[in-house]
Amino acid sequence: MNTKKKASNAEILKQILYEMLTLAYTVELLEKNKWHKGQSHIDSSEPLLTTATIKIRILYDFLFGSEAASKAVDAKDIYSAVNDFGTKIKKPSLVGCGPKGMFSRESIDKYLLHFTEERISKPKELPEPKFKGGSESVVKNSAMILASAEKFIDAQVKGSFMNLNQESENYMKDFKQVVIRLKAYPTFTASYQ
Repeated sequence: MNTKKKASNAEILKQILYEMLTLAYTVELLEKNKWHKGQSHIDSSEPLLTTATIKIRILYDFLFGSEAASKAVDAKDIYSAVNDFGTKIKKPSLVGCGPKGMFSRESIDKYLLHFTEERISKPKELPEPKFKGGSESVVKNSAMILASAEKFIDAQVKGSFMNLNQESENYMKDFKQVVIRLKAYPTFTASYQ
C-alpha cells in the first residue's frame, strides 16, 4: 500500500506564508496602479482581482476550514488550521460572503476555477465574484484574511518554537514589509486588524 507522506508543520507554514505574500503583492498592485478599460467590457484590473479572490479562498479555507469541508471536496490530504494545528481562529466578517455572496465557495468554483455550464451559458444566475463593490471589497477582504493569517503564523512560530527554513523566514520578512507599505492605503488599514 502506497501512503502519502504527511507534510511537516514547517512545510505547511511555508506554503501559507507563500500564499500570504502573493496575496499581499496582488493587493499592493491593485492599490498602486491606475487601470485602463479597452473596447471590451473587461477592466485591466480583473486578472489581479481574480488572483486575489483565489488567494483569499485558499487562505480562508485553511484558516477556517473543517473536516466537513475537506470531506465535501473528497480530499483526504487537505490541511487546515483547525485539523492540523488545533487552532480555532475567529472568522472576520468578510464583505460579500455567505450563500448568496460574491465570495461563496460555489460562486468562486463556478466562475473562477471551472468552466461550468453556469459560467458559460448562465453567467448571471449565480452571484459572480465579478467584484461587486469593485477592488475595494477585495482589498478589504484581503486585509482581513491577511491579518488573521499573520496572527496564526505568529502564534505558531512563537508557540512551538518552530524552525522555519530560510525561504520561509524570507517570505515572512517580505510579507511584513509589504504590509507596512499597504498601511499607507486607508481601505487596507481600516480592515487590517
